[in-house]
Amino acid sequence: MGKRIRVVAGLTVASVAAMVGMQAQPALAVDVPETGLSIFEGTFARSVLYVAEPDGSCLAMPPTADSLTGERTIEQVSAFTGPNCTGDQWNLGTFRTFKAGKYQSFRAYMFDRPLGS
Repeated sequence: MGKRIRVVAGLTVASVAAMVGMQAQPALAVDVPETGLSIFEGTFARSVLYVAEPDGSCLAMPPTADSLTGERTIEQVSAFTGPNCTGDQWNLGTFRTFKAGKYQSFRAYMFDRPLGS
């Protein structure tokens, strides 16, 4: 019984340490606009592209890009392994890291806005 208690206690300590570590992650080190799509290199360290109002057009992904964040108005970012939105498609969402050079192009979409707004 004593060995079982030590194992459970050890797992509990490890779980708590993991949760504390996840909550202690630092905020982004760069200024991020409140709207639009920002693409970074160095895992959110340096901005390499900003698209204020993406319209679903196919755009080239900067070759050094490895992270992105789509703020408020962005619904989805779809990245492609080939140029001109060809090859395998990956829906990245609006906050993501990825291996630099993995994607060559992307499309970003904004939430639909009601007419007149």
